[in-house]
Order: sequence, then structure tokens, then C-alpha cells
Amino acid sequence: MKVLFVLLFSLMTFANQKVLSKRTVTLPVDVSTAKLKWTNLGYGSIHFVKVIVPELAGETIMNHRNVGEDGPCLFTHGTRKLEDVVGDNPGVEDIDFEITLTKRFSKNSEGLCNISLEEKILADIRGFKFMHILTHEMPNRVGEDCF
Repeated sequence: MKVLFVLLFSLMTFANQKVLSKRTVTLPVDVSTAKLKWTNLGYGSIHFVKVIVPELAGETIMNHRNVGEDGPCLFTHGTRKLEDVVGDNPGVEDIDFEITLTKRFSKNSEGLCNISLEEKILADIRGFKFMHILTHEMPNRVGEDCF
């Protein structure tokens, strides 16, 4: 029963969304241990390989920077070793970043419209899928604004 509820909730959530923008930008990425890190900073107790891309700050709406970093970051599940990404070839490469801004909306039990904005960044860096997603809740609106 719980699985059915989760599936039904997911379908309802996905039905109430609208992609506001989707674009690809090409930015330089320093593929070296200077900008690639094995860290849990910003992710609680879980460590990830992440890449810092300062130039993303000018291309995104939301703040994808972790506290203490010098630019926005993305992480990968594809490896747990910096050496897998850097290899024996550190350097700066032009990388395509797909940036998608999505509006999600639903009516709450009080009849108001709950709206959130989600910004997702995806990039393929040397065969590894990097990503970062942020969601911000917006102020509630009248229920009719949901549809």
C-alpha cells in the first residue's frame, strides 16, 4: 500500500510541473586536484567527488556554491576517487553544462497554490556524470494560480 501511495504521489507531482528554461552553456573547467575535491562539505556525512566551477555563478539563478568554496559545485556518483577523473592529464577543458529551471506546483489542503522552483545542472566530465539540484519554495498563491 505504501508503494502505491508513493507512486501515486510521484505521478501527481510530475504532472504539475513546467520547464521554464532549458539551455546549454559551455564553460572552462579546471580538471585537476585544484578544482576537484573528495569532500562531504555541503552534503552532511556522505562524501562525493565534486568539481568547483566558478563561471557557473554567472549562468545560474540559484546559489549552487557550498559554504567555504570559491564557486558553484557539482558532484558525481560515478567514482569515489579524484584520480579516476583527473587521470594523468590535469588541465582546463571546455565542458557543456545543461541548466534546467522547472516550476513545480500543487494545491494544498487549504486550497492555496504551493510553488517551488528547481534548478538542475548536468555535465559530463571525462565520462562521469556530474550534477547539482537546488529547490526553493516560493510564497503561496491563490489556488487558481496552480492550473
